[in-house]
Amino acid sequence: MATEVGPSGSRFFEEFRCRGCGIQEAYSSRPRGFFERRVLPLLFLQTVRCERCYHRAYALRTVPTIERLDLEPKKSQAESCDPKSDRRIA
Repeated sequence: MATEVGPSGSRFFEEFRCRGCGIQEAYSSRPRGFFERRVLPLLFLQTVRCERCYHRAYALRTVPTIERLDLEPKKSQAESCDPKSDRRIA
């Protein structure tokens, strides 16, 4: 007797649904620690972050994610200070 996967079962493999807000858009998140770097790939999982509420979760690698674009690189505090400014803060 073969069991068929219903529409809700196949959606698990095809789309992301945030547990926090219910939105379907997510982008890939950088892995943190040994577990996320080494173990998750063996389980065919990836780290993702919700686009709206920033909830972090794991999703199957078959789930499409939004490409993360860093438009402006982050500046360090030393670079963001104005060199012409002669104010010193104690």
